[in-house]
Amino acid sequence: MKKILIAASVLLLSISAYAEVKIGALLALTGPISNIGKPSQEILEGVIADANKAKFMGEPITLITYDTQGMPDKTMLFAKRLINKDEVNVIVGPTSTGEAMSILGSIMEAQIPTMGFVGGTPPVEPVRQYMFKSPQKTSTAVEKTFGYLKKKGLTKIGVVVDATGFGQDGLDQINKYAAGMTITGVEKFNMTDTDMTTQMKKILDTKPQAIVVWTVGKAGAVAAKSLRALDKNIPLIQSHGIADFAYTKLAGDAAEGSIMPALKIVVANQLPANDPQKKAIELFNKRYGKLIDETSVHAIYAYDGLNLMLNALKRSKNEKITVIQALETTKNFTGVTGVYNLSKTDHCGLDASSLVMVKIKNGQFVLEDM
Repeated sequence: MKKILIAASVLLLSISAYAEVKIGALLALTGPISNIGKPSQEILEGVIADANKAKFMGEPITLITYDTQGMPDKTMLFAKRLINKDEVNVIVGPTSTGEAMSILGSIMEAQIPTMGFVGGTPPVEPVRQYMFKSPQKTSTAVEKTFGYLKKKGLTKIGVVVDATGFGQDGLDQINKYAAGMTITGVEKFNMTDTDMTTQMKKILDTKPQAIVVWTVGKAGAVAAKSLRALDKNIPLIQSHGIADFAYTKLAGDAAEGSIMPALKIVVANQLPANDPQKKAIELFNKRYGKLIDETSVHAIYAYDGLNLMLNALKRSKNEKITVIQALETTKNFTGVTGVYNLSKTDHCGLDASSLVMVKIKNGQFVLEDM
């Protein structure tokens, strides 16, 4: 406990009190979401190397990474190790919503600023002083999705979600943003399911005009294959967690026609010239484009999350403010994910304009709606 209290008291000072900046990283380098964790590690290491070469902080920056395997219990243990043994100044990661929830108590007690790379809303709503996130909130993605459905006149929606915290968060937000629409039915599945025919049959029996599936990773491909084996035509709407190049490879022909909210980078060459993120996307693609093509577009969150944290660390040093104060006053920070405007009441800082609706045609992402 003594070590935690010392770390907390030091963090209340500006970063100039340190001769070395230590950044802890919690990443799923193995396990079911390692396709995101592994490229995230490569990106973090690249950004730190560039920052040290440019003497961005003045002091050297050290990255200390632990493999959480995507498991909340391991994530909690490694977070405590980063705080108590490694004495890091800040933490970036973890990769999943459940992992982020598991470390809230530790980072709050030790007062360690943390930038999660997680898709779910619960880690930052309600606002926790020391937890931030770089991806869009689930609520933002659902808002974008259901705005699109309403625009298309699709008002009777069947919903299929996974049984994780991400799926439940999606369902909660769907119930909120589906006001004035009809949810014809809800089915759930486990992330390890290799077939979802039963769930899809039940949801089709409710006669929806479209089906929304809320999950991440391989499960999205399983859902698509199971649905298309039963119905080739009903619109399939996936979550922003599926808007990844890996989806078309895993789902094959079943991915065709899928619609989803997505990061703008998947349709980078289709964006208007005046899009505020276009330059940031082009710069990222020059360095890491091939990496995410071969792994997961969601590793972008590590890039933006670390850059947000580095910006806050530097401002903390130069302006003699705390890292939290620097993060909460970050405005118009243009990343690959979106333009961030953080505040005391919003620890994500992205709105629906950071996403676009895309459709898969001939195995490629095509811009469907801004």
